[in-house]
Order: sequence, then structure tokens, then C-alpha cells
Amino acid sequence: MARRRRRQPDLSILFRRRRRWGRWLLGVIGAILLAVLAGERLGSPAQQGPDSERFDGKRYFVERIVDGDTVRIRPLDGGESTPVRLIGIDAPEMRPQGKSEPDHWAERSTAFLRELAEGRTVIVRLEPREQRDRYGRLLAYLYLNESEMLNLIMVREGHAYADRRFRHSHRRQFEQAEDQARRRDRGLWRDVKTEQMPAWRQRWLAEQN
Repeated sequence: MARRRRRQPDLSILFRRRRRWGRWLLGVIGAILLAVLAGERLGSPAQQGPDSERFDGKRYFVERIVDGDTVRIRPLDGGESTPVRLIGIDAPEMRPQGKSEPDHWAERSTAFLRELAEGRTVIVRLEPREQRDRYGRLLAYLYLNESEMLNLIMVREGHAYADRRFRHSHRRQFEQAEDQARRRDRGLWRDVKTEQMPAWRQRWLAEQN
């Protein structure tokens, strides 16, 4: 009795199956990568670490004004205070490096912020990602209420520059507020000279010419 010949597999079918499997696997990997990247961009408070959980959206007491862009806040129920650098602005320095006197307008800028916020309760808002500077200060927007932001008020009234070195959510709004303050000669814009401005702004102005 003749033996039946073993049927050879159709190689073209195998190749098509492998290609389909490969495309499906690449699709799954791509979807996972997109989800990870989207999560990094959007960021939820739980993913952003303890600063978001501790500060973002919470009310704090302004314990002390250091200068026109730096304050110390503490919890309403007491506890350790935290230094805060107001995001997106740069106020004249009270203690500039290499100088024996405060920068132009520094004392008036500090006094304005002190009158505005010291001893008051503020709402803290953080950016989704970068939340501390190199000195360990919390980077934040501070609100007197749901609509009045200290950062913006300082720029709008001419007591701080809109910091153009870094990106942040309100950068365009701050720059427009600065332009308006400069046109109206508010605050430091009344008489500030280019050489009295921060070094980064002097460089920025030179690049515009």
C-alpha cells in the first residue's frame, strides 16, 4: 500500500501571517508609547510627586516677603514654612551678587508685594512638571482669590519683569502685561535704564536690535 505524501506548508500563507502578526505587534507597542508620552505631557497630580499633592490648589499663609518675586508660605494649621519663587517674573534683587546696594526699584517692588500679600492667605497653583528651581524653592503662581494672581499683578503694575527665559502657561499674558506697563510708565518703567535691568534682559534686548 502506497504511503501518503506529507503535505508541504504554503510558505506564502506563513509569510502573510507573520507580516500581519508583526504589524499588530508594532501597533500595540506604538499605542503603549503614545500613552506613556501623553501621560508625561498631561501629568496628573498623583504622577507629579509630593509637591503637587501637598501644594497644588491648596490655601497657604504668606508668612514673609523676601523680595518682589520670592515669599515664604506655611500651612494654615502651622508647620514648616516653604520658600516660593513666583513663576514667570523677575523682580529687582534686594541682595544682588557682587553689589553692595539693592537693584533699581528693588525696595519699592518688595514693599509693594509685602503690602499686597504678607499676612494673607493665598491659593497655590503649580505647573504640571517643573516645580522646584535649582535653589529648592517651590515654583508657583499665588492667587489672592480665584482670579487675582500675584505674579501677574507684579508685572502689570511695573514691579517685576516678565521673565522671558523660561516657558510657562501664562508667558504670553505676562509679556502683554509688561508691554502695557512699559507704555504707561508704571512702576520701574518710569525711569529704569537698560544697564539697571537684569543681565538676561539686557542680552534679550540686544538680540531684538
